Amino acid sequence: MSDMTFPKAIDALKHPPTSPQDSAQRLIAPSDAPQFAALGRQPFAFRHALHSNPLFTLEAIRALAGRLPDHTEFKAWQNGRIKVEDGWATREDAWLPFDETLANIAETNSVVVLKHVEQDEVFGPVLQQLLGEVFAGAPEAFREDVVLGECLVFVNSPGRLSPYHFDLEPSFLLQISGEKTVHALPGGDRTIVCQREMENYCGGGDFSAGIYKPELQQMEKVMTLNSGDGAYFPSTGPHWVQNGDTVSISVNVNFDIRSMHHRLRHVHGFNHRMRRWGLAPAEPGTTPMMDDLKARIWANAMRIKRLIRNRMNGPRPSDHYPVWSPPR
Repeated sequence: MSDMTFPKAIDALKHPPTSPQDSAQRLIAPSDAPQFAALGRQPFAFRHALHSNPLFTLEAIRALAGRLPDHTEFKAWQNGRIKVEDGWATREDAWLPFDETLANIAETNSVVVLKHVEQDEVFGPVLQQLLGEVFAGAPEAFREDVVLGECLVFVNSPGRLSPYHFDLEPSFLLQISGEKTVHALPGGDRTIVCQREMENYCGGGDFSAGIYKPELQQMEKVMTLNSGDGAYFPSTGPHWVQNGDTVSISVNVNFDIRSMHHRLRHVHGFNHRMRRWGLAPAEPGTTPMMDDLKARIWANAMRIKRLIRNRMNGPRPSDHYPVWSPPR
């Protein structure tokens, strides 16, 4: 841990290094560059230096939460005991208010997620440096596919389990303090995440669409993360997390990718609606021209839905919130 004072640390973060490629200033360990340069569908572990930054304390994170909008697009949490096969909406215990959950995180058996943190005035500079490093170290095909990036902060209670799930975004989890064990599976494998699961996620809005399959345990890559350790989760690669016996703080880097968020997600959404109508849609990839048509129809339908929602309820906070876009 640095001996910098807290105010000086904040000032340093507001003026990050102008040359992050300097190995002495990099956040991602240079020795892991080959893994990042070849990242694909397999999860992997890596090392980072973000944990040595004095900013990532519970006190600073509580202040960060106070600066974020009071909306589920910026603050999410779950309380109580859950099992690996449970979903994010499972509630076995009473649901506590957000502020109470975070203030008593050591006792509430909870997980707190703060989103869009790369736009925060204090945390933003170092996290935008992190986004830039991860982006720059990825292969060219990945960089060309990236539309935008986001950083989240996770705070987990001792012993907290995060259930089995998958995300559309490829992501990088950086452990800051505490310990957790992650169980990760490859992405893009239809024997792991089937078409129905993808359709329920993309068309039905079910973020717990992934079905835990105990028979796939032998395929899991199990990684124990302590301060300075990280894990890569490929797009649609399921994973679940068991926290250690202390409060855990971690940062997650997500990327929206054009091939998934602007195309494949819409194809799955269209197929989900067709299946609800009693039809049997062709899987993505069967007919690329038909996939293009489905994607355009579903994207336009979702655009109209957002316009109607905004007209009736007003825009969501994230609709006009700044985002990190990759340098081109």
